[in-house]
Amino acid sequence: MEDRHLLATDVGGLPGVSLACVFDGHRGFECAEFSALNFEAALVSCWHLFPSPELALAHTFQLVDAAFVEKFEATKRETSEKSFENNKHAKQRFPGCTACACLRWGNFLYVANAGDCRAVLCVSPGTTRALSTDHTADSNVHEQKRITTDVAVSALISVNGTKRVGPAGLAVTRALGDSDCRAYGVLATPEVITHAITEHDTCLVLACDGLWDVVSNDEAFSLIRDTVKDPGMCAKRLGSEAVTRNSGDNITVVVVFLKRQNTAETVTWERAFG
Repeated sequence: MEDRHLLATDVGGLPGVSLACVFDGHRGFECAEFSALNFEAALVSCWHLFPSPELALAHTFQLVDAAFVEKFEATKRETSEKSFENNKHAKQRFPGCTACACLRWGNFLYVANAGDCRAVLCVSPGTTRALSTDHTADSNVHEQKRITTDVAVSALISVNGTKRVGPAGLAVTRALGDSDCRAYGVLATPEVITHAITEHDTCLVLACDGLWDVVSNDEAFSLIRDTVKDPGMCAKRLGSEAVTRNSGDNITVVVVFLKRQNTAETVTWERAFG
């Protein structure tokens, strides 16, 4: 598993401020793990410098990206110096991860996304709204245009009929890490969406593409409606459904309820099955 996730409450010592993130690692687990361990501290360290949570979240992505690349490159140099003969022919590694982070502050959700993880808002009685955009090289025409305009048409390549980025053939156009892909237009800068929570908003689903490849936004909400209203159980239900549908990727799911659920629906696992 190259995925990691982060759940935190009372962020920065502020009651009611919470953070949920998923990090989908590729080319190794290191960037996802580093991000999960350091994202909260990085956000708290910088948010007083910015006039809005949106700007603070965007800067946090940049901080975590730069810190990871610096640390990983230093680790590679140390390893090479200690065992040069064993490593001089080793393939260079440039791990990365896609990331989706949701900060709840009062009655607002601030969602920052870089890559193809996705945040989906579930709204009663049965509708959904994506609070992020998938930054995939093959399907996001705006990202394709950005790369071909800012870099070159040749920055996008075709691998088995699918558009990818650079010689590494990266499937996404935004990610943390992946330092070898920066010259080909891959950004660590997220897109950030602000949403004012309404009385009809029930829950938020954050998940990597291992879920969304086989479960649609609306299907995810339908599965949650049919599951005991415990966020952990709902996340397990979605993950199990993705496995049943033969998802070909790692699966990480976080479900966050935005308001108190009916007592009959919030029965605990122990009470239901103990």
